[in-house]
Amino acid sequence: MRGLSRIVLGALVLAGGASTAFADGNLGPGPYLGGYGAFVIPQSIDVEGDADGDGIDDKARVEFDNGWGVGALLGYDYGAIRVEADIGYRSFDASDIKNLRLGDGAGGYTNVGDSATDNNFGVLSVMGNVLYEYENSSAFTPYIGAGLGAAWVFVNEGNGPVTIASGDDVGFAYQGIVGAKVAINDNLSAFADYRYLGTSDIQVNELKSSYALQSVQAGLVYAFSAYDPPPPPVPTPDTAPVAAPVLDRSYMVFFDWNSSEITADAAAIIQDAAQSALTRGVSRIELTGHADRSGATDYNQALSVRRAEAVKAKLLEIGMTSAEIVTLGKGESAPLVPTPDGVREPQNRRVEIVMP
Repeated sequence: MRGLSRIVLGALVLAGGASTAFADGNLGPGPYLGGYGAFVIPQSIDVEGDADGDGIDDKARVEFDNGWGVGALLGYDYGAIRVEADIGYRSFDASDIKNLRLGDGAGGYTNVGDSATDNNFGVLSVMGNVLYEYENSSAFTPYIGAGLGAAWVFVNEGNGPVTIASGDDVGFAYQGIVGAKVAINDNLSAFADYRYLGTSDIQVNELKSSYALQSVQAGLVYAFSAYDPPPPPVPTPDTAPVAAPVLDRSYMVFFDWNSSEITADAAAIIQDAAQSALTRGVSRIELTGHADRSGATDYNQALSVRRAEAVKAKLLEIGMTSAEIVTLGKGESAPLVPTPDGVREPQNRRVEIVMP
């Protein structure tokens, strides 16, 4: 299990390295498509059935080599909850048949011993998953989940000294999931997770057993839920002076997603606001910070305060005094553009500068 833990951690680090410009993988409500590759670790199985065709049950333990898998996802992201259809295929080879015991018809067994084998096994799973995401401001969005569905087991006859007859059967399947995702851009995210897939007893020809497969998966998800940015402002003629957006002695500056850094455009607007205040002899400036609804409520409240404080710091650099400035954060409670929870709306990431 230590080796498996290192694989999971390595996959998550690689996914996190895909983007440092985004603080979390929350893409907002909407449908999504995804695909993944998997490293599969099948668990040994105990089989029971008529292995030699004499009508008497026999027993053995089958061990496997590690294998590979691929899969596709189709789901809907509700914010903290995701539901998805998960179709996966896993392939792996049997390596040994251990402790083969042939029934003697009198309730006892004759121990034949061990033998190498090379049957190929394939498992096609069709699952319905429900996942819970822990929304936060870090680079990762961790999640846990579970799924129910069906698994088809296919056995292809091998060429070893002892082999298992080819065949297939279907049974009930369940799985547990734990992982994390990280946003690459507004639509695309990378993910890595660990999944444990188990089945009910599945009988291929005369041999019956349940199956347990561990897998480490990594892939990409494309979400169709990103909110369209507002249209660019209409450029003013070259002969007209560039003016800051002002209405009734108020200004607005906007911020990048999940950021309180002052952009070049915001700095120019703050400069105009400060110059206006100094020229008019304004004795009080109110700064109200806001956030969009793409993160947790408490986090957005703190982010709105940081944005207001960032504008205040810029005004102090220009020449205003701290006694003249009042800051306030409203989080996501007063959006300029109403949106559902989880949506990134650029016009809601703002600070209002008001000179009463």
